[in-house]
Amino acid sequence: MNKKLTESLETYLLAIDFLLEVKKTIIVKDVAQYLNFGGATTSNAIKKLKEKGYLNYEPYGNITLTSLGEKTVIIKKYRHNTIIKFLNKVLNIDKKNAEYNAKQMEYYMTDDVLERLVNFLDFMEQCSCSEPKWINSCKSSIETGELNKKCKSCSGGCCCFSK
Repeated sequence: MNKKLTESLETYLLAIDFLLEVKKTIIVKDVAQYLNFGGATTSNAIKKLKEKGYLNYEPYGNITLTSLGEKTVIIKKYRHNTIIKFLNKVLNIDKKNAEYNAKQMEYYMTDDVLERLVNFLDFMEQCSCSEPKWINSCKSSIETGELNKKCKSCSGGCCCFSK
């Protein structure tokens, strides 16, 4: 069975995770109310998530995440938050807009490209440089609409590269 999640199923999985953080036990009705979806639609989605191995669930019973579900939620949240931080901190996009666009990027990029992007952003976050000089130059360029003088005359030896 294909374990890849559609945007819709991922929405359900993340909602279930959120609800489980708030409440110790949840049922289909809790998920449907939280997402403002119909009970039958929610029940079908939960059955699909169970079939794919993300949930433990018996009809009319409690819903819990499997280890695959928990791992998937951790990865999804990490990717999402990493992209939001980049959009907000580096590109100066307001948080609401960054949130929306991060979600769009996650769903419309292929998995391999998304993984490389997140790995790059993660590397940049953990890099021993407090903030690479080119990021500051990029921020300045976004704010002013112009390259700074050093970047205009750059031949690979200015603010972006150490000599």
